[in-house]
Amino acid sequence: MYLYNVKHTKILLTAIGLLLVPELLQAQQASDYEIYARAAGPDMPLLRSRVADSYGNYFNGTYLADTLGFLPGNISFEGKTYENLPLNLDAVLQHVLLQQEGSPIVLDLGRDRVEAFTRGSKTYVNLPAIGYSVPAGFYELMAQGHGAVYKRVNKVFSHLVDLNHDARAFIGYDDPYYRSDIFDYYQHKEYWYWIKEDGTIQRLRNKRKIRNAIQTVQGHETH
Repeated sequence: MYLYNVKHTKILLTAIGLLLVPELLQAQQASDYEIYARAAGPDMPLLRSRVADSYGNYFNGTYLADTLGFLPGNISFEGKTYENLPLNLDAVLQHVLLQQEGSPIVLDLGRDRVEAFTRGSKTYVNLPAIGYSVPAGFYELMAQGHGAVYKRVNKVFSHLVDLNHDARAFIGYDDPYYRSDIFDYYQHKEYWYWIKEDGTIQRLRNKRKIRNAIQTVQGHETH
């Protein structure tokens, strides 16, 4: 069973069906969803979102959460589940992005109306939306058992003042397209949190604490 927060029991009880892992976002039967999707077509609320902003400047790194591109996943949007959609995460705005099928158009689904989503093998949860006192954004579930460990990737657009300085260290990963003559870049930062069984939150500030938290959660996992 998913962890709960004593102070936010009422909120979290309504979200438990959504946030079970790996059953996340699969509460609806596929046949029910397919019937709904065919009937709604382009009128689905999800598809009435605005077109995503275009980052047109030259830069090193990416504003997206990673370099894996749009991956199929399920999303809980305004309390309803949508399945098998190409999704991504704008880690600067902390907004979910949807690639329209057969089109170059990308829709910005925002943040406030999305409770959680999967993207390939990754699961992201809007923790503030279910009552946790953490910075706004989506948190990737890294480990779960009696408690859970989450990682939040945040990107900040930056510019090198010292033109002799290399931005690779600030990007946070090996960028094969890095160009030393481009001084605008997306700085990559990671924030880790351990939400314990009783709902308390611990910020994990180094690799040792992250490793210990994951081992604790996985070591007490029940089936």
